[in-house]
Amino acid sequence: MKRLLITLPLLPLFAALPVHAQEGAASSASAEARPTTVEDACIFVAKGMLMVKDLKVGVVQAFPELDPPGARLTYSTRMDSEPQDITDEIECQFERGAAPVQVTRFCMDSTCYAANSEQPEERRRFEEVRALMQRLN
Repeated sequence: MKRLLITLPLLPLFAALPVHAQEGAASSASAEARPTTVEDACIFVAKGMLMVKDLKVGVVQAFPELDPPGARLTYSTRMDSEPQDITDEIECQFERGAAPVQVTRFCMDSTCYAANSEQPEERRRFEEVRALMQRLN
């Protein structure tokens, strides 16, 4: 019995995959509602920085009346975390009176990210998070 080998040009199919993945990410980001409170904005910043869709949020402290307005919260990327295990922290600061809410600085672990950070990588991460916020409706 003879075997027939059929070849298909697969390269064009594989070349299109990253484009579709990026389109899906952009459409999911644009489908998310713009945060209106400092708490929601800080959660959005944490999700963007960690590149996760969901966070389990523990304790939230919001200070919209301070100058600059801000929030601190504990979080976990593990959705099955017990309350006592939610210990990672983020602190966010936002522009006063800005509508929509605009982040000006955030700190995770022992690193702070802002437009004027000394380290180029920290400035880059800040600009990435800010760009994600600007893409929202």
